[in-house]
Amino acid sequence: MSKKKLQMILGNWLSNTNYSLSIQWDIQSQVYRLFSILGHPLTNMFLIIIFISLNLAYNHYYKEKINIPIYIVYITTIIGTLVCNSKFGIVIICATFLSTILIGKKRWKNLIILIIFIFTILSFQTLKQNVIHRFLLASESGDLTNGRLTAFEFLLNSNVPLPNIFIGKGMGTSDLLLQSVSSLNNIEMPFIMYLYDYGVFNTVLIYIILYLFPIFVFIKNKHFYLCYLFTLIFVFANSYNGMAVSIGITQMLTFISMLLINMSNTFNKSILHKKID
Repeated sequence: MSKKKLQMILGNWLSNTNYSLSIQWDIQSQVYRLFSILGHPLTNMFLIIIFISLNLAYNHYYKEKINIPIYIVYITTIIGTLVCNSKFGIVIICATFLSTILIGKKRWKNLIILIIFIFTILSFQTLKQNVIHRFLLASESGDLTNGRLTAFEFLLNSNVPLPNIFIGKGMGTSDLLLQSVSSLNNIEMPFIMYLYDYGVFNTVLIYIILYLFPIFVFIKNKHFYLCYLFTLIFVFANSYNGMAVSIGITQMLTFISMLLINMSNTFNKSILHKKID
């Protein structure tokens, strides 16, 4: 609506940061992605995925009406996804919405609501063209992952040393290694970055704590829908380099993990108390 003027203002405010360069590139390439004071478009997309997942989890398990109607949650999510304009984010949101159609008592109602909202929002040509244009730019470059697979291929095809077993050389080592064998700046694949930055053993430990531990709790409590939603959150968090650099993504993921773990345990206790009563 502002014809990118808000992004230009934000770019000026952040003139001494990498965000400003990214905003300028987007403006020049005729692409709009939502940069904000919260961070990069992928960080904003991560927050949108958390937003819809927490709302769906609450509705599914507690079955209580929230102050905001669910269709407001849906429309906010769809608009947020389109303005963040993350290709993989769109896939994750589609998988999230798919769950509302496949489970629960209001499957047909949810399907009808979603179809109406999606077609209504996509009727705005500016939003639709913006998303399509970014997909076309990625396909023309030959790498839909925006350089992630290309970076991985460089590491595979170059004579770079294998990651150490027990210890790495610290944050940023993986990017420096990639820069030494290619013209690319970063890998944007946390798992590969962790291997070189912290070693194989520590990488496995990180993923056990961040992913397997919450999943174990959900399975133990028979909350398989939480497994699904948390997996989608976790997969998206691993789709760019936010987890492996110091921008707070790991802290947010940890907070959400504990929130869902506590939600799962609390719900199980409330069910147990009802049975006893």
